[in-house]
Amino acid sequence: MQDTAFGLLAGGAALGLVASMWTKIKGVAWRLVGMFVQRVEIPTEAGHDAVVAYLIAHYRRSRNYDRMYGASWEYQRDGRYGLVPYEVYGNRTLILWNGWFPFLFSNQVESKAASGKGAADGSSSGGGMKVYSTLTFLRGTLDVERILREACAARNGISWATEDAQAATKNRFCIHHVPPRGDGNESGGGSDGLAWYQQGNYRLLSHTPDQLGKARAAGGRALDNLIFPRRVTDLIREIELWRKSRDWYQERGIPWKRGWLMYGPPGTGKTALARAFAEDLNLPIYVYNLAEMTNHDLTKAWTEMQTNTPCIALIEDIDNVFHGRENVVRRPGLFPMVVPDPKADAAGAAAGRNPLGPPLTFDCLLNCLDGVERADGIFTVVTTNDLSKIDPALGLPRQLPDGTTEFISTRPGRVDKAVELTYLEAADKKRMAARILGAYEPEHLEMLAFIDRYPDLAETPAQFQERCAQVALKCFWREAADAEAGGRRGWFADLAARLAGEPARAG
Repeated sequence: MQDTAFGLLAGGAALGLVASMWTKIKGVAWRLVGMFVQRVEIPTEAGHDAVVAYLIAHYRRSRNYDRMYGASWEYQRDGRYGLVPYEVYGNRTLILWNGWFPFLFSNQVESKAASGKGAADGSSSGGGMKVYSTLTFLRGTLDVERILREACAARNGISWATEDAQAATKNRFCIHHVPPRGDGNESGGGSDGLAWYQQGNYRLLSHTPDQLGKARAAGGRALDNLIFPRRVTDLIREIELWRKSRDWYQERGIPWKRGWLMYGPPGTGKTALARAFAEDLNLPIYVYNLAEMTNHDLTKAWTEMQTNTPCIALIEDIDNVFHGRENVVRRPGLFPMVVPDPKADAAGAAAGRNPLGPPLTFDCLLNCLDGVERADGIFTVVTTNDLSKIDPALGLPRQLPDGTTEFISTRPGRVDKAVELTYLEAADKKRMAARILGAYEPEHLEMLAFIDRYPDLAETPAQFQERCAQVALKCFWREAADAEAGGRRGWFADLAARLAGEPARAG
């Protein structure tokens, strides 16, 4: 009995000694392991994304690893919109092989979130620096510096060498919503301008990248399908020349950037024109929703966009957000009873929702457009329905001494040209009528007579297109009904011929 009690006391003392010295024991053990095993941390998200894509492309993976699958809604080239299944790499631990030597890639943000360690917005080590991923390997078997150099060079090559990127990906045109739409249907992409399904850390399970994305314009260029007055179509050539003239701008010390303010009534094609620019020039387009953004959001998003030049930045309906310099959507003090909750804000940001923060200021917008750090390669398009609400500091149409309006704005550098898109002229209506009703001659002639009868009828392109489309649809439905009736008559004629013992009619 005494021996048993003595043994329990001795065991407890030994356990207590080990527990009190556990930190030192673990430190010594890790130093011993560190003589043979090395771990390298990656403390930036951009470095993490680049390394994941590079490792997947250049190193053999073990078949035994924790997989992560998902599906996102995405447009397809045939015009349909549906779920796209995929496997995503980099969010779980991977075992990879460098020749005969294995090494381990671990996502620290995911692992610490699962274990309840670290901050809500990620993980940190030592002095509080966030760590996104780690590489663990036998010393001397992996050159991490070379991997990082080549991974960054590959990402930069995609962003900078746009001609090479077009040849490699076949499609650089992509629509980025800023901030991302919080509907859960968007998988995050990188800052290199490619869509999420073109990123190196996604493996598509049932599609190829060429099958996904917005459908391109049918029958030639997207701009050719739009009807604009000649004075507007003459300006379209400017953006095409700008896209190809980077060296010319740099040789003369002119910032390689342009800005247009497109104004006019709703339905005049302002957004359609900007999208057509991006599609025909194979450029990514960033669509900014200023109503949901803070100064920090806009500055961060604008900076990330600069890694993806040349590109188009579209700021739609700015008059719905700013009246002059006042943010009318989120006025300061509009929600005085709301108390900020950092934890809820962090959780909302992680889920893709923007927390309620201070409103975007007009000065921040101007600084992004033409601040101290001028960004080359960005073609900015600002649209508005009400020109009277635009502050002159942004740029307005300039009046000449004879009272006419010219396209050069009052504030070049932010908005270089102010382009008015207004109601269709009679000649433009006839062009649109020929395109939609050309196959139906009687209806086409009737529409031309209608245009001549009311030459001053104010109609936007959207309104007149609907007028022609309704007539064309009636013609199409009539033809379909006639074809169906003709088919039924032919079937009855064949049946009667067979019953009479006569040969059926050909065709």
